Amino acid sequence: MEKVLGLTKAREIFGELVEQVQYQGDTFLISRNGKPAAAIVPVEVYESWKRERMIFFDMIRQSQTLTILNGEEAEELSSAALEAVRANNQ
Repeated sequence: MEKVLGLTKAREIFGELVEQVQYQGDTFLISRNGKPAAAIVPVEVYESWKRERMIFFDMIRQSQTLTILNGEEAEELSSAALEAVRANNQ
C-alpha cells in the first residue's frame, strides 16, 4: 500500500520508513510543498525497474541495428517509446 508523507515527517521517522519498506513491502511517496518529490520502494521493486529499463534500451539498440534510420531518427523513436511507457505506468 502506498502512503504519502511530507518531507518533514519522513525525515523524523526515516528509520521506521525503511523498516516498513524492507520488512512489510510498503511504499512511500514523499512530497515537498505538496508535490511528489521522491518515492521509497522495496529493493525488489527498484531492481525490477532497473531490469525492465535495461531490457527496454537493449531492445531499442537491437532495433536500431535492424533499421535504416539514422541516429537522430532512432533517438526520436526511442524517446517517444519511453514517454509512452512512462505514461502507462502512471
